[in-house]
Amino acid sequence: MKTVSTTQFYRNASLTKDLPKGGQLLVTHKGKPKFVVTKCGRMRMTSRLARQRSVGKSNASTFDGVAFLRSLKK
Repeated sequence: MKTVSTTQFYRNASLTKDLPKGGQLLVTHKGKPKFVVTKCGRMRMTSRLARQRSVGKSNASTFDGVAFLRSLKK
């Protein structure tokens, strides 16, 4: 695990880009651990996840995206 100071982290936040997926970066303040940054993979939006996060009628079983886009054109 790579260790950097808080000043280094805030001045160069792109240090997280160099981390591999699942890699961790320990940020310290005056030699004591302050927090740990972990690089995660990008979350993919699935239809199930979109339904869980949606706002509105929850009783509708399916969503017709094409019909929705057509309604916007009118």
